[in-house]
Amino acid sequence: MNEYDDLTTQLTRSLSDHADVMTGRSLGLAEVKGRARGIRRRRAASAVVAAAAAVAILVPAVSLANHTGGKPEPAPATQTPSPSPTTTGTPDGSQPAPGVLDVSDLPTGAAPTMDYLENGTLHFADGGTGQVNTRYTPAQFVEMADGSRVWQTADDTGTPYVEIQDTDGTFHDPVRTGGGLSVNPKHSIVAWLTPAGQVVVWGARASEPAPLGDPVPGSDLRLGPVTGDDCSLACSVIVNVRDGRGQPWEVSDSGSQPLRDGGYLVVNDDSEGGLSIGFTEITDFKTCSKLLGGGEFQGFATCKNQLISFSPDGQLIQALPSYFDGVGPGGIAMYGLDGKQLFERSATAQVQSYFTVATWEDDTHVLAPTYQDGKWALVRIASDGSMEYAVAPVKGPYDQSRFLLPTGGNVPVA
Repeated sequence: MNEYDDLTTQLTRSLSDHADVMTGRSLGLAEVKGRARGIRRRRAASAVVAAAAAVAILVPAVSLANHTGGKPEPAPATQTPSPSPTTTGTPDGSQPAPGVLDVSDLPTGAAPTMDYLENGTLHFADGGTGQVNTRYTPAQFVEMADGSRVWQTADDTGTPYVEIQDTDGTFHDPVRTGGGLSVNPKHSIVAWLTPAGQVVVWGARASEPAPLGDPVPGSDLRLGPVTGDDCSLACSVIVNVRDGRGQPWEVSDSGSQPLRDGGYLVVNDDSEGGLSIGFTEITDFKTCSKLLGGGEFQGFATCKNQLISFSPDGQLIQALPSYFDGVGPGGIAMYGLDGKQLFERSATAQVQSYFTVATWEDDTHVLAPTYQDGKWALVRIASDGSMEYAVAPVKGPYDQSRFLLPTGGNVPVA
């Protein structure tokens, strides 16, 4: 599931947007939705995901969880100007003005339906809580289908590690790693990179991690989508090379090679229906994205937003502003597969807000740790642009998110 996160010591790297024309195969939309490629690609871990603008999540060092359920358990961003309405809320105060990412006074909705970390405490979807027992400070985590977890952590110097936690709560020794985790749609495979550019995969119920393919050359590598269900049969991992070359690589048991399909500079996500999204142009002022389809369904291209991740059912696309810098994105949008923008909300000169990584909670909602007016809140954003608190605002420093959501979101229900 979609998107990869930078580590604790990094802040958002600006990415920007403009478009190419797509070519495809002779499939109609209905057929494309129902088919996958040979090994079907889908959402990378979380969101900001992929080479999108993932933000460093700074969580206080804490001690995984023993849970009765039996399961072990960043200054406001600047971006291209957008209209600034004179009001910041609707007459009844239930929602901010259309198009504005104002989270200062929202209605309170249901609690998150996924586990999440808040200031070092692990909150479970059933309402319980547990302690985190990683050796180092958590920066990212993935929940696996068998109940185990994989954590990316960082020591006091910012050096990143992977810490695997088995279903009984036992931890493997920390292993030095590069940045980011990525997980496949079924949460049966998690992947990370070594400092030398070697992709390593670990499957649910596996005893030890295993290398996949050959090391990928480059000094700025970031994980994209993970495909396949079992690496002992077949799986692949996209690695985006961002050191000036803008070249995705596909890594599998047959080796590692540049991925030319689609003409992408960065691959952000793939759907189970065989669709892909990524960046086709990145400049200092914009980023252009496209959805690549096939045949009668040609997809679409945009330089208005960065296309980041597919919803769990593959029918919606989460998007970010074409350009932003600072601690995190100050805007969010969603699209349908037809290229129609469903909504867009942005910070303004009067409303200074931003979020870290928006994670799909279900097919039509994302959760986003959002900062405004000295407070962090976990905000639920629907596909119609309406917003509510999943966790109410709490004071905190602008560059230390109180919340850490699981990369790839919830484990899918079988």
